[in-house]
Amino acid sequence: MEAFRHFPFETAGEIATAMIRRAYEATQFSPAAQPDIGAIPDAGEGIEGLTEVFRCFLTGSAGLASPGMMGHMDTAPHPAAAFTDALVSAVNNNLLFRELAPFASRVEEMVIGDIGARLGLSAEWAGTFASGGSIANLTALFAAVGGFGDVDKRAQCALFLPECAHVSIRKSAAVLGIAASQVHVVSGDALGRADLSSLRTALRASGARRKVVVGILGSTVHGAVEDIQGLAEISRAHDAWLHVDAIHGGALAFSHRHRELLRGLDSADSVAVGPQKWLYVPRVSSIVWVKDRDRFDRELSVELPYSATGEAHRGRWGLQGSRRADAVTLWAVLRYVGARAVGDQVDRTIDLAGDFWRMLSSDRFLEPTHVPDLNLLCFRYRDNDENAMRLAHQTLGAYGAPWVSLSRWREQLILRSVLLSPSTNETHLARLIESLHRASS
Repeated sequence: MEAFRHFPFETAGEIATAMIRRAYEATQFSPAAQPDIGAIPDAGEGIEGLTEVFRCFLTGSAGLASPGMMGHMDTAPHPAAAFTDALVSAVNNNLLFRELAPFASRVEEMVIGDIGARLGLSAEWAGTFASGGSIANLTALFAAVGGFGDVDKRAQCALFLPECAHVSIRKSAAVLGIAASQVHVVSGDALGRADLSSLRTALRASGARRKVVVGILGSTVHGAVEDIQGLAEISRAHDAWLHVDAIHGGALAFSHRHRELLRGLDSADSVAVGPQKWLYVPRVSSIVWVKDRDRFDRELSVELPYSATGEAHRGRWGLQGSRRADAVTLWAVLRYVGARAVGDQVDRTIDLAGDFWRMLSSDRFLEPTHVPDLNLLCFRYRDNDENAMRLAHQTLGAYGAPWVSLSRWREQLILRSVLLSPSTNETHLARLIESLHRASS
């Protein structure tokens, strides 16, 4: 196609760079308007059409770079990640085969080993990248129930999860054919963390051939961290596989002051981490590890007849075939800022959640619903007026004030903050509180 050969790289690059800069200058989360999309044209519109696509997309998108965006486990990636990701797209190497991604395959192996070591995982662990947290959890649970090597006995599996488990765990159970009657939610504390005694009782009562326990290191609603060491000891005593969903909390691998929350992780059987959450890379990016390289190979490996080079193709392992070079984007961010700065940011946001808890605890109208483990904090009006919370939330979105999400926990509405942006500080938290005061008056 002529349009491919004569693409105006310099002009498009200047426009794209300007648009990317504007994305990082966002001052509010909710877009002011939604541009008209129009139809797919029969004739190409060239650089003018491309510029309009850029403009419309930027205008109509959520401003994740805004320091007032503090409502979900989503924030703008580091600019180094955004630019690297554009290069990754242009190079378009495929992790399916080593000959299609010779350099990216090596980077992926290095990153998996390095971050695994920072998590405290021993050298016997092996892992693979996956496209997002749901796929990573599914991959780990697929290995837990027998993987590619033991499909026939999957019906004899039982899954034990805490109330705070992410919805992807239940989705995975359905995909894997685990009967709903064999999915057991273990009772627990106010944040949905499993009670160890209740887990022990449930495992003892189960007659399933395979038992799989799920532990959470950073729940989606509260950022709650479970006692991984305790879960590991009970799982081992009952011959159960322990999978740890650390999609959010896995960033503690870089923490300087909160590494005790990782205690017991090496005693698990599988771990999933999502750099897209707290390590400032674009989605979708995740890593899943399985303890014991032989078991990793046995449960998650398939032969690839399309390439008979005999090389260790990254596409042999996991549920996906073709994959982007997401490890390169993560590696670029870590090269640019360094592991120490990443750890500083992780610790800073945890500290900020503690500051927010103290601000809300002394507020006349608002109150926190829990003490934060990580960088998430849920709160509500002290009179627990759900209508007031709904109206206040609509006000935040409408007028560009700092924004938090409206969530539900145990049939109660709550306001939920996730403090991720490097630009968010106590001033933004004070503005949020002030906005919620005005909304309730």
